[in-house]
Amino acid sequence: MNIPCVLALELEEASYRLQQAGVAFEVEALLPPRDKPEDFARLSVRKYVVRQRELSANKLVLTVVYRVGKEVFGNGSEN
Repeated sequence: MNIPCVLALELEEASYRLQQAGVAFEVEALLPPRDKPEDFARLSVRKYVVRQRELSANKLVLTVVYRVGKEVFGNGSEN
């Protein structure tokens, strides 16, 4: 079975492509040592695949990084 390459894609798009191909996968976040995924819950975050490892036939682990988007407020300032 051909496993699609999903490197550098947003996690949502990578998930869609792998599901369409019938490939099972897990996701692990690559974060700084003191950060947890919960720390990003209220922020505008885009997750990107930076590593794709095959565990066994038809099973992958995707490593993702978080990119925090900037918010622009009504007065034009950014966070």
